[in-house]
Amino acid sequence: MRETASMALSRRQTLQRGSLAAVVPVLVPTPALASTKTDAEKVLEALQPLSGFVDDGKWDAVRTVLAQSPIVELWKTGNSKNWIRAAALSAGDPELIELSEDLSSALQLTDQYVYDNNFIYFQPGNGKVKTKEPKDQIAVAKTKLKAIIASL
Repeated sequence: MRETASMALSRRQTLQRGSLAAVVPVLVPTPALASTKTDAEKVLEALQPLSGFVDDGKWDAVRTVLAQSPIVELWKTGNSKNWIRAAALSAGDPELIELSEDLSSALQLTDQYVYDNNFIYFQPGNGKVKTKEPKDQIAVAKTKLKAIIASL
């Protein structure tokens, strides 16, 4: 109780003096967030041709785009290298954290679907090439990226 009372007294004294700078941090956009937004826009641009690649059956082309930086860090290299997630955590924004996780999942699923399509001919039985599923995941990834860009 004593610590709480002394902390309240300290806050009260600070407020009485009119200095809110010690109590309320000033949120200033950092260059890191500006860089994150620019990189996210580059990723969105890089994802644009993927649906066409899926339509054309260019599975390796899709996987090549997904395996290039800065995209690969968003889904394959783990949370420690996911720069959108790092920005979301540093901002303390739970919605942005969730968007980054959804984006990561969509990119992983896209890769998995096109990987499976690449090897479907070697599978026993009547394998089916899936084009709807990877295109749906690409659309989800684009939607999540647009929301991320808007919130940065």
